[in-house]
Amino acid sequence: MTSDLTGPASTPASSPRLGRALFYVHQQTQVITDPVIKAKLAQLIGAGEAMSYAVALKDHRRLTGATAMEFAAQAGIGQNRLMTEVLPKLNEADLVVYTPDLSTGGIATIEEFVGLSGRIIDQSMKVTEKYQPTAVELAVLHSTELASWAPLTAQQHAEQLHGRGFTDQVVDEAVNLALAAGVNQRVRSADLGEYVIYNPNVWSAHHISIAAFLRGLPPAERDSLLGLCEQAADSPGLVVGSYSGFQPGMLSSARKVGLVQAATVKSSVAAGEQTYVFSPLMETDDDKLQTTEVLHKRKLFVSHILYGHEKAVAGRGRIYDPRILVRALLRNGEVGPASNIASDYHLLEARGIVNVRPDEDHPGRAYLELVQEEIVQGGLAWIEASLGAVAASGAGADLSALKPPSVWTSPEVDRAHQPDTGAAKEIAESAILRLREAKKEAASAARRDAP
Repeated sequence: MTSDLTGPASTPASSPRLGRALFYVHQQTQVITDPVIKAKLAQLIGAGEAMSYAVALKDHRRLTGATAMEFAAQAGIGQNRLMTEVLPKLNEADLVVYTPDLSTGGIATIEEFVGLSGRIIDQSMKVTEKYQPTAVELAVLHSTELASWAPLTAQQHAEQLHGRGFTDQVVDEAVNLALAAGVNQRVRSADLGEYVIYNPNVWSAHHISIAAFLRGLPPAERDSLLGLCEQAADSPGLVVGSYSGFQPGMLSSARKVGLVQAATVKSSVAAGEQTYVFSPLMETDDDKLQTTEVLHKRKLFVSHILYGHEKAVAGRGRIYDPRILVRALLRNGEVGPASNIASDYHLLEARGIVNVRPDEDHPGRAYLELVQEEIVQGGLAWIEASLGAVAASGAGADLSALKPPSVWTSPEVDRAHQPDTGAAKEIAESAILRLREAKKEAASAARRDAP
């Protein structure tokens, strides 16, 4: 039996894995500039944007039309498209129920069920189905899922797609489209005489051990990469300057190939920017937070809080430990009031993580209210891993001295901006091809152990 979205039932593809692949495609679209590529991926892009919007609504339960419109604007969705395309499809997929405002032609209210009627990655496939992707787009989704599971030679990659019911023409176009969009990447194997296709998110697959296969690399590369990856995993959110002890270009190369993920935040008020480094292995511990988009929201929250702490403006009051601040937010459901909450936390509010509530008694001041608890709870764990745990405190938390950023650069954008240096290509080839061999060895061992 064959599903329109998942291919033959005998293949290893699953709806959750394809759902996550949709978010990989969605994250990459922000760096696609070629209009032809965007046109060929239009239905996947639409489904990804609709799900990104839905994820921002999560845990708000019931929203006013004005609030729903603002979230749509932050997701790059205009009112007409929201009313005629996005909301009807989210409604058909059982993610939202909305009431039109007949007097204005807009929305009266929205009630969201994101993550309630099923996991977000499963819901994303229901939404994708409503967008009716073309055969090529569907093959791109499968190609992304395959490449994020294991590096395969171009021929093996194509054979897997053929096995899922796609024709030669569709496979060729989809593979080339995924590469042109930057969703998948490839390295040339001199030994094999052909390209090996992979997705930079392959390192977050639960069956991959970076340390296990890095031991098979040449000593100089192995020691530097292993130490770098271990530091990123042990201390998520360290600033990029903390990696200055590694070989020149090593961090940039690791960012390019996806061994580590970096996110940059900037402030329009305080000069300067800060880049934080995370391990892709964080995704393996992600039971409730099932999508790359959601995990980037956790990265956004952590980067936001750490930046605000590190770049606190002098003379604006006492600076509280960010761990205590986040614990207070989780414990009390809000922190504040403070003047900069009213103006500086719009990035977190736009992603639906928190809500900013003005202080009616003190104009210009506001409270920061907790909305998406799992994001903040997960963020606290990362902050504690980076800074160390701190004893529980009943003290209040003051945000008045913190200076949050106003611009966020995702790991996908960071990866696209890393130079294609010789070192990056060498590391990519060594790491990816070694991973491919490790996968083959594991498969052979499994066959030998089979009764």
